Amino acid sequence: MTPQATPEIGCHVSTSGGVDKAPARGKEIGARCMQVFTRNQMSWKVKPLERAEAEAFAKARKAARIGTVMSHDSYLINLGSPEPAKRRRSIDAFEAEMARCTMLGVDMLNFHPGAHMGAGLDTGIGHIADALNGVCEAFPDSPVKLVLETTAGQGSTVGRTFGELADILGRLAAPERFGICVDTAHVFAAGYDIATEAGWEATWQEFDAVLGMDRLCAFHVNDSKVPLGAHVDRHALIGRGEIGKDAFVRLVTDPRTRHAPMFLETPAGNEGYAREIRWLTDASRGRVRPLPRITEQKRGY
Repeated sequence: MTPQATPEIGCHVSTSGGVDKAPARGKEIGARCMQVFTRNQMSWKVKPLERAEAEAFAKARKAARIGTVMSHDSYLINLGSPEPAKRRRSIDAFEAEMARCTMLGVDMLNFHPGAHMGAGLDTGIGHIADALNGVCEAFPDSPVKLVLETTAGQGSTVGRTFGELADILGRLAAPERFGICVDTAHVFAAGYDIATEAGWEATWQEFDAVLGMDRLCAFHVNDSKVPLGAHVDRHALIGRGEIGKDAFVRLVTDPRTRHAPMFLETPAGNEGYAREIRWLTDASRGRVRPLPRITEQKRGY
């Protein structure tokens, strides 16, 4: 079977020098969609977004013909923290990110649910849901889709199973404002065997039964350096890790998954991203090429 339309395939793009610089960089490497950090993801204190910067971003995005844009929130944020002061700081930073996404016209805000830090899963889920309900109250009219990312299950992180994500959604006052981003490396490390055809089928049957396929909004496309069920987050180049290339061919050809925007986060660098985007695009059209030659690089965004 030859698919009729090409999926939206892109990657995380650097915003060095300003978020408005990202669309042209995405276009240069062939990205049809892109993920960005709207501000320094490793700092609590960030410069407010200016209206002129947002206008420049919108103009650059249109010129580059970039489709879906998804922001990734700061790695410092932990909405599940059991410590009130730290949770409050995380909520404030998350709301600031939501404000930037709304001003920029970003389609989706992707985030790790959080970690309970030893307080227990149910307590952590409660804190996360309460925080997200507050965010929705603070931004009642924002069109930005809030997207929970699957996690590898490292430490006390929440979101390693579809059931944990469903528990969060079940406590939200406006669940229709939320979706799910499936990170292929994370779900594999969490124990979902997407590397085999049988495991692929079982994974999506469970996703549909627990969450519903209509919740699927995006993919982080990564191979895994660690084996199935290792519960460690380690990204590998497409087809070069424990998942293998066949799963990624299924990803871009399966009607259940190929409709969602796909964002590479592999250690490929810009030149490598361009090659992985071409490889995935060809595979989506029924032309499975040998894996591209790429030298692994440290992710620098």
